[in-house]
Amino acid sequence: MDAVKIDDSLLEEIEAHSVLVAQRAGQILMEHFSKPLEVEFKGEKKTDPVTTADHRSEEFLKANIGEKFPEHAILSEEGGALNKSDSPFIWVLDPLDGTTNFMNGLPFFAVSVGVLWNYQPVAGSIFVPVSHRASEGVYHARLGKGAYFNDEKIEVANESPGRPLAELPYHFRSQFRLSGESRKEPQEIRNLGSIAVELALTACGVFGYSLFGGPKLWDVAAGVLLVKEAGGLVFTKWRRQRKWLPLEQFPVEKNDDQEELEKLGKWSSPLVVGTPDRAGKLVRDIRNSRSPLFRRSAPRWLRGHKRRK
Repeated sequence: MDAVKIDDSLLEEIEAHSVLVAQRAGQILMEHFSKPLEVEFKGEKKTDPVTTADHRSEEFLKANIGEKFPEHAILSEEGGALNKSDSPFIWVLDPLDGTTNFMNGLPFFAVSVGVLWNYQPVAGSIFVPVSHRASEGVYHARLGKGAYFNDEKIEVANESPGRPLAELPYHFRSQFRLSGESRKEPQEIRNLGSIAVELALTACGVFGYSLFGGPKLWDVAAGVLLVKEAGGLVFTKWRRQRKWLPLEQFPVEKNDDQEELEKLGKWSSPLVVGTPDRAGKLVRDIRNSRSPLFRRSAPRWLRGHKRRK
């Protein structure tokens, strides 16, 4: 069954609720912004910070989504998977994307709420404290209905009055290089420290294109739909494949429901997003770095794979 066959009134209701909870969770973050925080560190190396604001935002999101749509599954960065039925809908939450920015008083952070239907993005909302309109608000979209910032329709940028902006990882030049037309085009490179914010700003035309080396599902579940509904393209590079392909859904091996959610939560893959012209050129022109250091340290997807004899 194609996601476009979902009852649009249901999808409209889902989008509206995603906007509501993203906005309210964003206000929770704003209550904590630039104030003393309790910080924990997760991961094996204990380098990934989690604040009290993360936890409060996540608790609010889970409670309100669970109350409104109790039959839907929820997958969150901090809290893992919560699956109550065999519903094809999965809410993918990042209660605070850009935690380090948040902790240091830099207002480039977001609440990201994405909704998947059979692993295809169908609705999403991203709250930001600072937008392309220099004000806080929510970027949002649902499948086939365009992308918006609050009530303003947004589109990817096809032209720039000056040198266009591009979002690239800070280690861009050590990992890979551009050839062809992409290498010759003038551009200014930026990195804001929040993938959700960068995706939203690509959707509204601030960035001509953005490249992400290995984002997690909750970083992009809402943003990729925003870019596509704003008229842009999204490409990914699957494991063991050299070619960049359009991202239509997040692949996962189907087995037990809870196991599927856990596997989905481990999704990570490089992404190129942007205007059809710029993103299309970029995926044609990306080349691996020739640096020997790169060959030892870069992620596998960038190193290339030797053909087996």
